[in-house]
Amino acid sequence: MRIDAVRPLPVRTAITRTRIIDGSGGAEYAGDVVLEDGRISRILPAGAFIEDGGTLVIDGSGLVTCPGFIDMHGRSEPTLPTDPAHHAALTQGVTTQVLGQDGFSLAPHGEAPESLAPLSWPSVGQFLDGIDEGTGANVACLVPLGTVREVAMRGVEDASVAEMIAAQARAIADALEQGAVGMSSGPEHDPEPRATAAELEALGTAIAACGGYWSTEHDPNHGTVLEAVAGSIAVAAKTGASLHLAHLRLDAGASMGTVAELLAMLDAALDAGVDLGCGSHPYLEGHGLLSSLLPSWAREGHAADILARLDDADAVARIRAEVQADPNIDWKAVSIASVGSAQLSMLVGQDITRIAAIQSTDVVTTFLRILGADELATGILHRTGNEENLRAIVGHRSHCGSGPGVPVAAAHPGTWGAFPRFLARYAGDAGPMDMPGMIHQLTGRPAARLGLAGRGVLAEGNAADVLVFAPDVIIDRATFADPRQPAAGIKHVFVNGVAAVSEHLPTSALAGRALRRSAKGRTQST
Repeated sequence: MRIDAVRPLPVRTAITRTRIIDGSGGAEYAGDVVLEDGRISRILPAGAFIEDGGTLVIDGSGLVTCPGFIDMHGRSEPTLPTDPAHHAALTQGVTTQVLGQDGFSLAPHGEAPESLAPLSWPSVGQFLDGIDEGTGANVACLVPLGTVREVAMRGVEDASVAEMIAAQARAIADALEQGAVGMSSGPEHDPEPRATAAELEALGTAIAACGGYWSTEHDPNHGTVLEAVAGSIAVAAKTGASLHLAHLRLDAGASMGTVAELLAMLDAALDAGVDLGCGSHPYLEGHGLLSSLLPSWAREGHAADILARLDDADAVARIRAEVQADPNIDWKAVSIASVGSAQLSMLVGQDITRIAAIQSTDVVTTFLRILGADELATGILHRTGNEENLRAIVGHRSHCGSGPGVPVAAAHPGTWGAFPRFLARYAGDAGPMDMPGMIHQLTGRPAARLGLAGRGVLAEGNAADVLVFAPDVIIDRATFADPRQPAAGIKHVFVNGVAAVSEHLPTSALAGRALRRSAKGRTQST
């Protein structure tokens, strides 16, 4: 990674007379927080800090000081060449991102798409070394299941199934030994064929042995959420792997089960000793690919294989019949978020039913036409779930807040506003928990899930990833019509003691670093 900047040095800073919410879940208290040499050097009673002329003093009266937020589902990789400072993350208070989500990673790779070739590394260790050259927010990385398969299958294409699974287990163990924090999967994004129970159990065992975790998403094309969650819990229970259920969401409707059943399943697993967490973002609209709405068999193979099926009359007839019969697809709730072809840019922002009406055809024909014309590159926003269920999941004892897992270039407001939205809509009188509880699930709880030593909680000696915000002002301002608006109320953000946001404005400082999984299963924070 080529970064034309010098890593800035932290300035001794004191945040005085501030409301401290330390990220542990405990009650807030008043105090002074002193940052020095990249760490929290002292936490003093309010007003006890004595100015010495060599310290930057920030009056924290009426402001809340807490740990920087941790995004368990970051997607900043595509913007690393143009925005290493991660402005979209930092201006909403995020100081650490977990990358390697949704089947997308920059390491380990032998080859990468041409647009990302300068940012592709053959190993996780080299990727993390590149991050250390300069980044705005701290970065931890997962390795997607597809990447594990790609690395493991090099040169062993003729091996037996057992040998291939063993090779995958070695590949994930190697990635974790080099610093990855775990493996991600999501059948919507994973390569076909779908992972077998034997494959997941072998990988789960390897993950558990290295102290990492498995982050997985539910695929709406394969069973209900309850069935998928039960299957993932079974793998975690059998292998001892730590499990994170990413973007957990439940639609309304008896066929999908109830949110009470879902949360009871999580509680039973936790009470049985399964190391379990879940996450969601605070929007009912999620981002994905239009091609994900194809039946699973139609998505098998490479892009050329899928496009060939769209030109085959028999395959198209089968796709049409299955898509029309799918009760989980509401075309009015599917809108175009991004396109690969500039010639299709007029479709962005419109839902499929409106496009079909303009084209005087049916929605499935319109769906297939767009897929073919855009060569499968079309991104969508898909409305899922409901507010009542979302609030129940957010209030669960295992929940960690996250962003929507959408690249900055895509049109989702959560890329710029998810974390302030958690505070504005789901904390205090507005939501299922108080402000300290909400901040805990955005800081201390995800830090514990990641095994982060010395981060996620304001304590003397911990890394100085610190956020200062105005509690009466903080709110997301990004919308679907104008998704790239910074949040309100974020006054100051420090990453390793360096000001990343000062008086609401990003400084473009590159003080972040790679957070590597250590041999003991903890994540190194220095």
